[in-house]
Amino acid sequence: MAIMPKSSGTSDTLRSSTGYAVSGDSGRAVANAAGTWFAAAAECQREMMGFVSMRLEKDAETAREMTGCRNPADVSAIQSRWMEETLRDYNAEMSKLMTIFAKSVNGGGRIGG
Repeated sequence: MAIMPKSSGTSDTLRSSTGYAVSGDSGRAVANAAGTWFAAAAECQREMMGFVSMRLEKDAETAREMTGCRNPADVSAIQSRWMEETLRDYNAEMSKLMTIFAKSVNGGGRIGG
């Protein structure tokens, strides 16, 4: 029967270097930058998940509308409206994501709150 050690050498190394990695002013700067980056990444992920959910709902509704059409002109009108709305939604989403990143880069305080 093999006996496994309770901790790995890698985790021991990481634990022992943690005090060194965040000591001093440069360590605090790195820790602050990492915290800011993680906060911005988390907010972007939440924003994108909400956006994808909203777009999937709109796409499904458009598909339902198109299946109920009786002539190609109606399908074309619905498709045109869908394309305009989709482009508008993606443009607005990119603006939101850029705002999140700009706040993060410019030190605009706490992200998401």
